[in-house]
Amino acid sequence: MTKSGTSPQYPDVTEPDRPPGAGLDDFDEVYNRELEYVWRSLGRFGLREADIADAVHEVFLVLYRRWNDLDRSTSLRPWLFGVARRVAADMRAKRREEPTDVEAVAVDDPLVAKRNLLWRAMATLDEDRRAVIILHDLEGHTGLEIAAMLDIPANTVHSRLRLGRADLLAAVRKLRGAP
Repeated sequence: MTKSGTSPQYPDVTEPDRPPGAGLDDFDEVYNRELEYVWRSLGRFGLREADIADAVHEVFLVLYRRWNDLDRSTSLRPWLFGVARRVAADMRAKRREEPTDVEAVAVDDPLVAKRNLLWRAMATLDEDRRAVIILHDLEGHTGLEIAAMLDIPANTVHSRLRLGRADLLAAVRKLRGAP
């Protein structure tokens, strides 16, 4: 070791895009706080249960890479939502699966069974409609907030919400075997 405490073999070892003290302790805090949200979002985007852990890892890798570029004084959830949406779409494309290929898993817990039914039904929706339903009906954002997040007109948000709800209801009925 040198006087400064660095190794002579690896002087001044730091990550090239992260100066010392770049606030990575805050990253751990964000990870712990948002892990469940990211996991839930990816499930809602129709990923198979077996793929969600890998997708969560990918979302947080993107966050880690972009850590110094983000304004952490505002909520990271809209940004994480966008990353999760892209990661889910990429994973489905790589696997060349149709959204309806989300597996049905038998469970004893009725709440988990309902969640799985919802996720399977959500997987059948158009990507744009699914995003609006998640943001509005499941996350509680207003139409104007969603319009700003997705950079679309407010009228488009409301149209996608109306059509997406109808599609979701039809998918749930089909998955339950109802006419």
